[in-house]
Amino acid sequence: MSKSVTPYKDSDLGKKEQVAQMFDNISGNYDGLNRVISFGIDVKWRKKVLKMVSDKNPETILDIATGTGDLAILMTKTNAKKIIGLDISAGMLFCFPEK
Repeated sequence: MSKSVTPYKDSDLGKKEQVAQMFDNISGNYDGLNRVISFGIDVKWRKKVLKMVSDKNPETILDIATGTGDLAILMTKTNAKKIIGLDISAGMLFCFPEK
């Protein structure tokens, strides 16, 4: 009964590759779009996560689905010695904002 869903019906790529391509395509505008679509809630939840993580005093932080790295960059305010950001989209990773 499960139906195969793909973002781009006319593509021969698999779903994983299509999702990566979709995020590659919007990577340059992602942060601004996210701010508008979430009504700024994205900023609030990141600050909440920073507080939660800081309280644990980790040495290493792994941010999976880091996108443009907003959360990983914010984690530099912790005492962590190593912060790693991973994402399926190379376009997002290469759009890390300069802070």
